[in-house]
Amino acid sequence: MITDLAFKPTVQAALDYINHIPAAPAQTDPVTAARDFYHRFIPMAGTPAAVKVVQNCTLHTTEGPVNVRIYRPSDKAGLPVTVYFHGGWFYMGSLDTHDTPLRALTNAADCVVVSVDYALAPEHPFPRGLKEGTAVVQWIADHAGELAVDGNRIGVAGDSAGAALAAVIARHAREHGGPALRFQALIYPVTDASLQTPSWKEFAEGLNLDLAGAELAWSLYIPNPQNRQHPDAAPLLAQHLTGQPPALVITAEYDPLRDEGIAYAAALRKSGVPVQETLYKGMIHGFFQMGGMIEEGKMAINETAAFIRKHF
Repeated sequence: MITDLAFKPTVQAALDYINHIPAAPAQTDPVTAARDFYHRFIPMAGTPAAVKVVQNCTLHTTEGPVNVRIYRPSDKAGLPVTVYFHGGWFYMGSLDTHDTPLRALTNAADCVVVSVDYALAPEHPFPRGLKEGTAVVQWIADHAGELAVDGNRIGVAGDSAGAALAAVIARHAREHGGPALRFQALIYPVTDASLQTPSWKEFAEGLNLDLAGAELAWSLYIPNPQNRQHPDAAPLLAQHLTGQPPALVITAEYDPLRDEGIAYAAALRKSGVPVQETLYKGMIHGFFQMGGMIEEGKMAINETAAFIRKHF
């Protein structure tokens, strides 16, 4: 149950904005309606920053063609690359929903950012999106010259469901001889499919994210509940986390994903992985995308950028 919480005025304004997004027509397919609802979050990110080059293209990977959006802060060749996976509960989100924060991240981190338009459930359930993300990272390492980037300086990042993909891709790269990634930046990551942590119980009724929506998301992403216990679906269940690149784990105090993010940071640290961990007090899920309304959203972008620069 949500107890009486004292929200910062900016957070309350964001919640009010979300609560006043018009409902979809009754006959609209629920998945389509949810995707449209999430798309309407875009204005909360603020005014998109100018970036030197923004390019949409298709990478022809071992998993087939995958659309990406490439952000370049300058014309300088040989810049490092952050491969970014957007959030949206594995079935929502797009290159556009995260365009504004990634523009800011590109400029602040002074690196190339490649945003991945990975396949979404329910049309493409687990592990399709994960396989595409892994293939994109490998493609960038193998074709760095074509992109005029440094293939020896690659990191992965993502928020929410996208952070789950980034975490698994980082583990796979270590386990299966993939690129030697420099870091993993995980913003309020999904790491546990059980939905049984104290923060899920506390915020089951939702502050931009609720238990009913989580149950729907997992049913779309992985219809068979038993398969949700696979560590490629729930990164916290992985038996071996040693040898992974340094991690940034950002969590939000008023987020049902808070405790599983904290638990994953602890598991990485226990396995000897260097971890930088920040709990943003008073913040709700999604605040990274709300920098136009919530100052802490900009702070999280800048913290992520500083972490990226440190490890490149």
